[in-house]
Amino acid sequence: MRPPSSSRLPPVPAARARPVLGRALREALAVVSPADCAGCGAPDVELCPACRLLLRGDPVELEVQGGLHVVAALRYEAEAREVVLAYKARGRLRLDAALSSALAVAVGRVAPPGPDGRAPLLVAVPPSPAGRRRRGWDPVERLVRRAGLATVPGGLVVRPGRGGGAQKHLDRAARQRARVGCLRADPCLAGVRVVVVDDVVTTGSTLQEAHRALSEAGASVVGAACLAATPLLAEAARRPRHLNGR
Repeated sequence: MRPPSSSRLPPVPAARARPVLGRALREALAVVSPADCAGCGAPDVELCPACRLLLRGDPVELEVQGGLHVVAALRYEAEAREVVLAYKARGRLRLDAALSSALAVAVGRVAPPGPDGRAPLLVAVPPSPAGRRRRGWDPVERLVRRAGLATVPGGLVVRPGRGGGAQKHLDRAARQRARVGCLRADPCLAGVRVVVVDDVVTTGSTLQEAHRALSEAGASVVGAACLAATPLLAEAARRPRHLNGR
C-alpha cells in the first residue's frame, strides 16, 4: 500500500508549531552547547561551586499587603538574579535542578501539614498569555515538577483578555490596579487549604491577586512560596526576618 501523500495531510497551524519547535530547540541546545556560569560568568560550567552554594537558599519570610505570609528562597539580586534571568529569559533549562531545590525549601517552610496531617495543596500563579507564547513553557510549573511536587491543574487561570500586558515599567500602585480581577480560581478549591507558588515576587501585586481570587472561591490560603524576592520588598516588608535566625 502506498503511503498517503504529504499534500493530503492537514497543515499544522504556525501558531501551534512555533512554541513546540522553539521548546525542542532550546532543550537540544541546552544539552550540546557549552555555557559559562549563569551567575558569575565563570567559563565552561553551568554553575560554579560558589553560585551553586548561593542557590541553596537563605529563605526570607515576609508579608505582603493584605496579610499574605510569603517565604522566598532567594533574594533577587547579584548572582541569584542572573541565574533566574538565564533560566526564564534565555531558556537555560538545566538550571532548573538548582532552582527547583531552592523553591522546594520555601515550599517546605510555608506549607506544613495541618491538624489532619495533610499538607496544603500547591496552586501555581499562571504566566501571562504573552509570556507563555514567548517561552512556550511555564517556569513555575517546570520548577515544581522538577522538585518532585505537583500543583492543582487549573487552580488559577488568567481571565480572557486580562494579564497580557507588560508591567515592568509600572510602579507598585499601577501594578496593583492592573492586576485586580485578572485571575480566576477553580471553585472546586472551596474549603481546601492551599499555598500559592510563584517565581519572583517584586511588588507583591500578583500574589495579592492570587490571594483574592482563591479566597473568593472559598479556598483557605495558608501562604505563598516563591523562588526569589526583590531586596526592596524584603526590606520594606512589615516583619522581614531570616528564618535561619529564628
